[in-house]
Amino acid sequence: MLFSSASFVPIVRRMSRPTILPAYILATLPLVMALLATAVSIGTGDEVVNFFRQYRQAHPALTACMQVITDFGNPLLYLVYGAIFFRARKRGDRHDMRFVAVYIVVQLLVSFLAVRILKIGFGMPRPGTEGPAIPFSFKGVYNSFPSGHTTEIVGAVVPLAWRCKALLPTLALGIYMGIVGYSRIYLGMHHITDVFAGLLLGSVAAWIIHRLADRTPS
Repeated sequence: MLFSSASFVPIVRRMSRPTILPAYILATLPLVMALLATAVSIGTGDEVVNFFRQYRQAHPALTACMQVITDFGNPLLYLVYGAIFFRARKRGDRHDMRFVAVYIVVQLLVSFLAVRILKIGFGMPRPGTEGPAIPFSFKGVYNSFPSGHTTEIVGAVVPLAWRCKALLPTLALGIYMGIVGYSRIYLGMHHITDVFAGLLLGSVAAWIIHRLADRTPS
């Protein structure tokens, strides 16, 4: 036989335990595909805003569900990281405790501080807001770019996906991340470009978290 059943074992193991790049692709794929599908089928500008405005009115139950997701999607992961920290503290696992500490610091610097600086600096109008961009505006309606919710969820989910190193949990985390990020478009709070920028910025935060936590000696 050209291939024996034993020859497939390493392949299956690699598929079920994705490394850094495959895990990142798998985790971000649901959101990327949703953004691409929306851009191709609906558009990228006011047509998206108008479409979802009508869709929200026609589907109030789904809209209420998406509102809950957008409000509590990120805070739910605070509980996950908190559980990791307290479990590590109970076991005396200093590596996991440092991982959570790095996560907190990087998220504060990137998902909070850097996002706020960019939002204010660009002054991009939110969906449905008339007029051009107003750079250095402190008004919320001109603080659309990038999406802070998306930056934060990506910065939280991707490091977890890299830690779990398993196919199904990584895909589940990616779907969760995709729903939270896409809820911002569905609810008319952000443009596609805002969410995509949040995905990129959150990816930077995730990489920093991974590298700093990985390089910290145990």
